[in-house]
Amino acid sequence: MNDLNIRKNSISEDAPLYTFINFTSYIYNNYKTFIFIILGIICISLLDAFYCLVVKAREQSKYLKDLDLERERYFIVVEQLNDIIFDFDITEKKILSSSKFEETFGWTLNIQDYNKGFLNELKIHPDDKILINKITDDMKALNKQSIIKQIRLMKSNGDYLWCELKLNYIQRDNKIVRVIGKITDIDHIVKEHSLLKLRSEYDQLTQIYNKSTFYEKVKNYIIDNKNDNCMLIFIDLDNFKAINDNLGHMVGDEVLKDTANKICDVFNGTDVIISRFGGDEFCVFKPSHSISFIKDKISILCSNLNATYIGNNTEITVSASIGVAFYPKHGDTLESLIHKSDIALYSSKENGKNQFTIYNKNLEIEC
Repeated sequence: MNDLNIRKNSISEDAPLYTFINFTSYIYNNYKTFIFIILGIICISLLDAFYCLVVKAREQSKYLKDLDLERERYFIVVEQLNDIIFDFDITEKKILSSSKFEETFGWTLNIQDYNKGFLNELKIHPDDKILINKITDDMKALNKQSIIKQIRLMKSNGDYLWCELKLNYIQRDNKIVRVIGKITDIDHIVKEHSLLKLRSEYDQLTQIYNKSTFYEKVKNYIIDNKNDNCMLIFIDLDNFKAINDNLGHMVGDEVLKDTANKICDVFNGTDVIISRFGGDEFCVFKPSHSISFIKDKISILCSNLNATYIGNNTEITVSASIGVAFYPKHGDTLESLIHKSDIALYSSKENGKNQFTIYNKNLEIEC
């Protein structure tokens, strides 16, 4: 303060600086203790703030290290999964997926700025697009937190794999901002199931429908097409037992396969349902045409099925007796049509075999 007084004495009393120095001297002399307290508080506050800043920086550094560690652990876990994990960031329009996606499909799903709807980036089979629309609708309506669908996704070579797609979404303010998904390869399961279904539907020897499938498909057709005119053809081989007895069951199996092929050659439309009904019996259900057309077709079938088989120095001729009934003229259920066509078939047998008979009421009187 002595230095301050010397400077004060060397300055004119009218100068602003003199006034300022005089005021400063007054404050210092009268409030010195208070000023030191204030300065102490400020210093302590600054030190506290600095300490907090250092601590926060350390905590943030530790947090970032922990976050990096968790991220690394997450990616390790994801890469070890058999399933494919992907992440759609709808806000940033970014897609990330585990490396197994590229291993499985041969192309990458990692996209930085997609233009289409994010699900369309998956290259979904055209027939499954309707499922994707349903998924999108459910997500928009926020109806389901977890959505699971079976769809086909395209590989780089153009083939499709059956996959199970599971989606979970994150929303903010009733708006979906992120979709986390899992893709599971179920191709072998679906194909195995399809194979088992085929085996359950088809006769393993002749590769045409078995009896139970025939019942199911014909009944469904009648339900869906009640106003159609249809015919049921019941076929029973003549002399087939002689084939098994004299030529053996292996030849008998070949005769049955040959019979099925001949039936399919004559009745080859997409609307025809053909079945091995059991043993040496076969059934054909078809939307009917004119009587003359039907007679021509069945006459051709009779001619084709009339064949001679040779073995063990023995010749055996196999033919077919056939009965025909019409829907709804002769019956409005499959059971009634089978019953009527069986009556007609019996008449063909009684009248010399190797022929067909169309059902009429007089046949029941004869039976």
